[in-house]
Amino acid sequence: MPQLSDTEMRAWQGFLHTHDTLWKTLDTELAREFDLSLPAYELLLTLEEAGEAGLRMTDLARSLRFSGGGLTRLVDRLQQGGLLERRRCATDGRGFEAVLTPEGRRLLKRVHVKHLQAVRALFLDRLTPEEQNTLAAIWDRLQSPPQEKPL
Repeated sequence: MPQLSDTEMRAWQGFLHTHDTLWKTLDTELAREFDLSLPAYELLLTLEEAGEAGLRMTDLARSLRFSGGGLTRLVDRLQQGGLLERRRCATDGRGFEAVLTPEGRRLLKRVHVKHLQAVRALFLDRLTPEEQNTLAAIWDRLQSPPQEKPL
């Protein structure tokens, strides 16, 4: 059975463990300080970037890599909290758009400052600028389609 080399194993497991630790820590801090999950923060941030027009629910789900049901539950919760609203699409009455409310914008500004501080403390400040550049280039390469290898 094929095996990974020690270096390959360290690279792969390091990525998995680091991602898991950072995600859980950031999610816990947001929940403790703002009663907001990391996926909820990402959703609110995506809506802020979309502007006043908001985003169709299908586009929002695709952008956030959510299932339709998972997005609906999260949007329901954020709507109940007054952070966003859902409205019928003006161009297609069958669809819905999610739009950030003024209260959602205010909360997002407070959360954003604390979240970026945590990202810097837990991750970015532990890397040199050169390491950040290298890592950014690696993520760019891994997010592009794989190249076909000749046989």
